Amino acid sequence: MLRGYEDRYVELTTRLRSVEAFCAFLAGGGAVKVAAKDGAAFDDVTAVMLARQRQEAEAIRKTRRTLFPDCPEDDFPPLYNRH
Repeated sequence: MLRGYEDRYVELTTRLRSVEAFCAFLAGGGAVKVAAKDGAAFDDVTAVMLARQRQEAEAIRKTRRTLFPDCPEDDFPPLYNRH
C-alpha cells in the first residue's frame, strides 16, 4: 500500500465493518421501525434497511478493491494500535 493512502484504507475498512455489523444485527432479528410523523403508528422497515445496508457494504467493498487491489479482501487490520 502506498504511503499516505493508509488513512483512506482504514476509513473504508472501518465503514465496512460498521455496515456489516449492522447487517448482522438486522439479519439476527434486529428491527428498524419508523413513524411518518409524531403520534403516527410505527412501520417496520427492517427489510428495506437491510437491503440498503447490503448494497452499501458492496459499494464500499468495490471502492476498496478498486483503490487497493493488492490488499486481501478479508484483510481487516486492527482499528487501534496498541502501545
